[in-house]
Amino acid sequence: MALGKNERCKMQFIYSEPQTEFEKMIGGCRHINAFGTIQRGDADRLVDIIRKCEVPPQTNVYINSTGGDLEEGLKIGCVIRAYNLETSIGTYTLEPPQGDVPMASRTLTPGVCYSAATMAFAGGRLRHFPKGSKFGVHRFMFQTPDPSNVEKSQELSASMASFLEKMGVALSFLQTSAAVPSDTILELDETQLESHQMVTGGQTGVEWGTEMRRNMMYVRGTRDSIYGKHKVMLAHAKDAGFMFCAVIEAQGRQQELCDLGLVEIVVNGEDHRINISDRCDRMANDVDVILISKITSQEAALIAYSNSFGVQIRFWEDSEMFLGISAMDTTGGQDSLITLYKNMS
Repeated sequence: MALGKNERCKMQFIYSEPQTEFEKMIGGCRHINAFGTIQRGDADRLVDIIRKCEVPPQTNVYINSTGGDLEEGLKIGCVIRAYNLETSIGTYTLEPPQGDVPMASRTLTPGVCYSAATMAFAGGRLRHFPKGSKFGVHRFMFQTPDPSNVEKSQELSASMASFLEKMGVALSFLQTSAAVPSDTILELDETQLESHQMVTGGQTGVEWGTEMRRNMMYVRGTRDSIYGKHKVMLAHAKDAGFMFCAVIEAQGRQQELCDLGLVEIVVNGEDHRINISDRCDRMANDVDVILISKITSQEAALIAYSNSFGVQIRFWEDSEMFLGISAMDTTGGQDSLITLYKNMS
């Protein structure tokens, strides 16, 4: 179908789903192409497509856009995060399967992500930078000068800062953008984008926090990855003592996570293993599996003073493959972990 002039200008969203029975069986093989100029109403149209096509979480949105309306770019980013989607740059071309082949041919063409499109990109739960991509920033400016635009600009800058903080992007990204004249594009490479935490690749860094609930205090690490959003915790409860807790996004494997026989806390990569198979409780909760186990004071000390810890669930000791959470780096949470241990031991 031919597109009119207005249709060609505004952003297009095209959803591709599995093309063969084999692709349906293995899952994945889904993506959304988002290309063109960002205009008012685009975020609502993206929501309509997600709902109509029942786009599953973790689907990748491939952005190829030189920008457009900044406020709408922010709205698109919020939609992408609300539906737990990932972002990348470029356009995926899908070739219909020819004959009896297990998978259809797909080709990724490098694209650009400039100006307002960078806000849409920032909404991804994970954010990827394919080879050949271009990512460009500059200072925002209203096209029609007006005294009232000064106040609007300040409000929009505050909204951008708040949005990027929620998306896990460093403040340095906004500072870099603000230093570039509005009539210029500064292209940032993958290393620079990683330093601003705009590009995550296959997993984000670990976010650490401390909370108290009723008679329990815990230090929690959270990391998002291609294997799901996971949490590990060192906790202490008034009546139970030290505990290890984990929340594992099951990705459809709740039964294996609850039934496999060997459960081990792994510390400092995999240098130390704490077998909790006979003292842990595992419960499926919607898309997650929650794991709770009492641990000794000595085991709590090993975790508190560690460089990393996680949990592995396997068939038996010689199994090379595991489900669970690979060890999370404790760099940002070690002080809190040690403080919890010292105060509660």
